[in-house]
Amino acid sequence: MNFGEIIFLLIIIVTMGGALMAILSGSIVYALMGLVTAMFGVAGLYIYLDSPFLAMMQILIYVGAVSVLIAFAVMLIGPLYRRPKEWTTAGKFGAALGVALVTLFMFVRFVTGTFPRGGNPFFDMTTKEIGRLFFDNLVLPFELISLLIVVAILGAIMLALFSRGNK
Repeated sequence: MNFGEIIFLLIIIVTMGGALMAILSGSIVYALMGLVTAMFGVAGLYIYLDSPFLAMMQILIYVGAVSVLIAFAVMLIGPLYRRPKEWTTAGKFGAALGVALVTLFMFVRFVTGTFPRGGNPFFDMTTKEIGRLFFDNLVLPFELISLLIVVAILGAIMLALFSRGNK
């Protein structure tokens, strides 16, 4: 086993450990920490696959923005006094397996419909061209995503206020 395979196995262990922590944790804070760990592991996989742009976008968007948004929502909601019926471990695994199967089905359908069967596709776009494409042609989707994040934060604040009885 060479050095690259050892690094790959370590990244997989970190990713799977974070995912299991997110699924099996009894606390929402520990589940969030597991999710952040799993997302860092996915960024490590992108780096291992020699795709630094995707790795940085994974860290900036998912680890940076989405996890902070979830943390703010958890902090705004506060302690849950009326807890729903707890899921069993088998229920969590069943839900995770169902989501994984649906995701795998959609991924296979996307890949078989997008990429040709014969030969490997060749992408000659550089990181600079991808960044230029995002900031020249896709400015409106970026603005809409930021608007969506603001609305989500306002919704979390409103839910927190109404759950405490403040109107």
